[in-house]
Amino acid sequence: METYQLLEKEFGAWVRASNTVACSSGSSALHLALEAMQLPPESEVLVPEYTMVACARAVTTAGLKPVFVDCDDSLLLDPEACTRLITPTTRAIMPVHIYGRTCDMQTLGDLADHYDLRIIEDCAESHGATLSGLADAYCWSFYSNKIVHGEEGGMIAFADPKHAALARILRCQGFTPAHDFLHVPRGINARLSNVNAALVLGSLLDADVHLMQRAQIEKWYNACVPLEWQMPPRDVCWVYDVRVPQAPMYKAIAALNRFGVAARHGFKPMTRQPEYIGKQDIGSNADRLSREVFYLPVDPSMTQQRVEQIVQLLRLAVSQ
Repeated sequence: METYQLLEKEFGAWVRASNTVACSSGSSALHLALEAMQLPPESEVLVPEYTMVACARAVTTAGLKPVFVDCDDSLLLDPEACTRLITPTTRAIMPVHIYGRTCDMQTLGDLADHYDLRIIEDCAESHGATLSGLADAYCWSFYSNKIVHGEEGGMIAFADPKHAALARILRCQGFTPAHDFLHVPRGINARLSNVNAALVLGSLLDADVHLMQRAQIEKWYNACVPLEWQMPPRDVCWVYDVRVPQAPMYKAIAALNRFGVAARHGFKPMTRQPEYIGKQDIGSNADRLSREVFYLPVDPSMTQQRVEQIVQLLRLAVSQ
């Protein structure tokens, strides 16, 4: 068994999913998942306005049309906004779990059932959260900053084994099992190397312990971050996001960085990205929150003293 195949087996067991397909990145996982669905060309896919640009690009690369949906105050895809944007050419929804906080999958699942839509669930920032059991495909990234990680890599778990079988062909330039250089259309090079698979397997060994440590770190943050700055609870603690409307965000982040705190701003809305500007007029919730929400580091090695120090520095950065 190749190392990447062992990772498929072990990671599948950890997340309690079957039909797993390892690939080169989280971006390629989303792309392959969409390709494996074989949706009609130019089908519309509902994509969060507040997310990583890789989500929208996966849709575009698959020859489909992203339709951007505003977020609620938790930064997650708003199911009510989804309903308003569904058209006869809508074929799929891509819920993205942001910063360890998972979407309202029951409502989105009901919506998908009603309109006969596929669900491609982006779990890149929610490693270890319980799967909804409602998606046609679940996608993870193993980028080096993720909870389970290597240097790079991705994974898909499909509900339908036929989709998994096609994705395995597509990730290898569309080589068929005969390997006779007659290629399935739209195949790409998205294989996960055995070297990276080995790194992810090593990280997986410590994943459960690290999740418990991260949960403790979240409690430490909650105990000292002002309540009015706190975001809704997370299902898993990947990073700790805060919302500080009264502070110029970039100034506060720059100050924290000077203090040695690896704070980072959140996502820019998709309709503000150069390739999607002007293609859709959307509500402003994601835009407003993108100027108010940023996140603080979470690392399993952090101590309570370090968390309290970071929050003290956060208060200082906001006051400057």
